[in-house]
Amino acid sequence: MSETRTTMQTGEDLNGYDRLKAFVVSDVHLNNHPYNRQEDLENPRRRNFRLFLSRLNEEIRPSDKVLLILNGDILDVTGSWFEDVMPWDADEAQVEATLNKLVLEILENNLSTCQELRQFLMNANNEIVYVFGNHDGLLQRFPSSQEVIRNFLAAESSDPAVGKRIGFASHFASEELDLYTEHGHLLDPFNHAGIVQPALGEVINILIVNRFVELAVDRLRGNGYSEGFIARMHARLHDIEYLRPLALVPVWIQTVAEQHAGHPESIGKRESVREILISVISQTLLDPEMMQYMTSQLRLPKAFLRLVVKITLRLPAVLPVISFVTTKLVRRTHSNKYQYRAAQKIQREKGYRLIAFGHTHIPGVQPLTENAYYFNTGSWKPVINLFKASKNNPVELETLIHDAQFNKVERSGILRLEKTDLRPSAPAEFSLQTVQSGVSG
Repeated sequence: MSETRTTMQTGEDLNGYDRLKAFVVSDVHLNNHPYNRQEDLENPRRRNFRLFLSRLNEEIRPSDKVLLILNGDILDVTGSWFEDVMPWDADEAQVEATLNKLVLEILENNLSTCQELRQFLMNANNEIVYVFGNHDGLLQRFPSSQEVIRNFLAAESSDPAVGKRIGFASHFASEELDLYTEHGHLLDPFNHAGIVQPALGEVINILIVNRFVELAVDRLRGNGYSEGFIARMHARLHDIEYLRPLALVPVWIQTVAEQHAGHPESIGKRESVREILISVISQTLLDPEMMQYMTSQLRLPKAFLRLVVKITLRLPAVLPVISFVTTKLVRRTHSNKYQYRAAQKIQREKGYRLIAFGHTHIPGVQPLTENAYYFNTGSWKPVINLFKASKNNPVELETLIHDAQFNKVERSGILRLEKTDLRPSAPAEFSLQTVQSGVSG
């Protein structure tokens, strides 16, 4: 595993800066999905991240050195992958070309955010460290995609050194800040790719989440549903990408189907919305390629899995049970407990005082020792999860089935570090700022 470390001079040779600052963020999930473009060419669901960058640029002093550590899943490559070629196909040249095209699309589709990153890099003392996650792990596999990012962010500068101020790494460590960061997906067996096969999480994201939505839209159009209705259903179904964990997909699909069971659009159509959704999810789950990866990763017989899928979809009442059981199986994906244990081990073996992860989309901070801490920096994209109503929590709810509710919340975190005493022995000041807000649309 490669490691990026920072080394800075102290004493009289300060390289033109007298204050070291660092900001750790993760899970922004910038994608290439279309949206109603406004004047600033900004995806409204990523506005808060762009605002953070804008304020950061306003606060930077010429004498500062600032590190922006993008701790994985910044560009949502797998969430943008609607291509015929799959990331795990044998033709690596075709995969690489597809990846580079998608990376450029994502950057262009989030131009306002990229403009702020360009502004950040104008200061010669500033650096960006991009740590790979599970949604952008292909950037590590194909270094040419890293050059696409460097060239795009340096496009408006005449300084040839701008691109060199962007580094890529599997994890990041700074002795000056006593800081260690990694995304955290390597602790999650469902998102840890093997030598021969891709991670099951990657396969599910591309073959179920992405493909299901497009197949459902095609079937609605083929059954004569209006374009206005299809557009609303497309947006509704795309909310699947925000579910945490993805094991809740069966409940979500059942709920959307029930909500549209008596919709006037279904009158006179060959298939109702419910019939289309159930049929498409069955087609998606029983796809031979999907079955191959599920059987190998879950180590269950193919015949047994096919039977489970068919019974589940014929008896929708068991969908919540399937979701509950699957959620328990993939609990590492949506729990900080396993990361905390890993942070304890890193602290014992490597001695870092501040250890930060992402991946789970759950921000938090916990002490490791009297002076050491574990952090998770949450997510800058909305999270939809099961929620129990409470008088003390006025978050806007989306009622799904009669016995289940979901909330849609953005739970982002920013780990801020600052060091004005640049002596190696001087500790950095730190704080974790979290933003939790109900979001709509």
